[in-house]
Amino acid sequence: MKPVKAIDAAFLQLETPATPMHVGALFVLDPGSLQAGRTFFRRFKTEVGKCLGLSEVFTRRVVGLPLDVANPMWATDAPDLDYHVRRTVLPEPGSQHQLEECVADLHAPLMDRDRPLWELHVIEGLAGGRVALYIKTHHAGLDGASAQVFLRSFVDAEPRPRRRRAARVPEPEHVTTGAVLLAGARHQLGELGRLPRALADLAQSLPAGLGGALQSARDIMAEVSRGGLPSAPRTPLNVAIGGERSFASVEFPLERAKVAARAHEATINDVILAACAGALRRWLILHDALPTGSLRTAVPFSTRESGNTDHSIQVSFMNVDLHTDVADAHARLRAIRDSSAEAKAAAQKIKAMMPDDLPSLGLPWLLGTLARVIGQDAVVGRLPLPTNVIISNVAGPPMPLYVAGARALTYAPVSIPYHGCALNVTVYSYDGRLFFGLTGARSALPDLRDLADGLKLEFERLASRPRAPRPGRARRARARRTATGRR
Repeated sequence: MKPVKAIDAAFLQLETPATPMHVGALFVLDPGSLQAGRTFFRRFKTEVGKCLGLSEVFTRRVVGLPLDVANPMWATDAPDLDYHVRRTVLPEPGSQHQLEECVADLHAPLMDRDRPLWELHVIEGLAGGRVALYIKTHHAGLDGASAQVFLRSFVDAEPRPRRRRAARVPEPEHVTTGAVLLAGARHQLGELGRLPRALADLAQSLPAGLGGALQSARDIMAEVSRGGLPSAPRTPLNVAIGGERSFASVEFPLERAKVAARAHEATINDVILAACAGALRRWLILHDALPTGSLRTAVPFSTRESGNTDHSIQVSFMNVDLHTDVADAHARLRAIRDSSAEAKAAAQKIKAMMPDDLPSLGLPWLLGTLARVIGQDAVVGRLPLPTNVIISNVAGPPMPLYVAGARALTYAPVSIPYHGCALNVTVYSYDGRLFFGLTGARSALPDLRDLADGLKLEFERLASRPRAPRPGRARRARARRTATGRR
């Protein structure tokens, strides 16, 4: 048995039926590359059966300690392919909207913790003979980087599937209460023993992050003195949510994002944030709910060292102002570029201070209680909001991928909304394009297509050159202001 690390365990402990903590990905496959003969579902299921020994994700399940006194353990189990690999057929006409509705429905239910935490859903009946694959895995134990490692165990970079000999699947562990207690106690004692060294490392890294921490503390105290704890502005997105989900996806050429980034001396991530900010501004105006202050986003960033392929979460978050109070798209992008650079510099200083794991006695009780409390409307309405929306950007493979010999045309992410943050926008780069996956709580966002269409409009606006005013027009505008006494 292996311990579930602190951050991974938090995704288990903060989970409720209203807030499932799994993530997903959606591939749409080229019908021209679907081989004849056996159905794609049978062929894919056979290929997956050969891969069960290639990734621990296939064979590990969560085993809780008695009374949940501390974080759980991972134990090896034997997966049942008939349960984990499933088939769904859409009714005619098999449209993109129907596919997105189907994925939203598949994404909503909690995963069964008595089994390894993964599901693979083959979706047939799409228009044009296409087939889709929806992958569902729990976020505990997988971040964006380690999910790519898991994916490579059953997805190929060549049209011809690799010749996989059935990899040896680990024997299931015989789990008893005594064995779990012993393994958990050993882990807790080990973490307590490492605590002095972790504190010493923290003290050593404090000087690098102390200046930023002190400045943040001063900023917080200044906001408190002006009228309360710092908080992002309230919007219709920032409410307690239910368990049903909505989903929409949209794609853009990666090269156009690079052009926009170069034109504004920004990064691709800045362009992504600016497109999301513009779409959110447009949506909030349509709903007569645009706040005067800027929306704020939590942006995950990887803390994983190069070459580290451990199947665990190694990310932190930085808060970035989206400048939704700025009307001009290009000016908004430049403002986001500057805010993002400041947030990134502060986050890098804090990165060195983050421990890999911690003693967790009593932590499951604390986080479980917190998850139940913050799911109440009255509580969410009074707590300060750290963020309005989560926006993440994961670098995916630059070349085409193939699933059981069929080429993947799209690779769209599906992610996690939460209480107080009903929208999650995740972006994968894949094969020269950016794929945006918008995952929302249906109770707050019953239809995400308006937001997805707004994203497309904002991206096109950012990719076009800002129009400079003609000299004659500028002179006439100044003359009008002078004549009316305005400056």
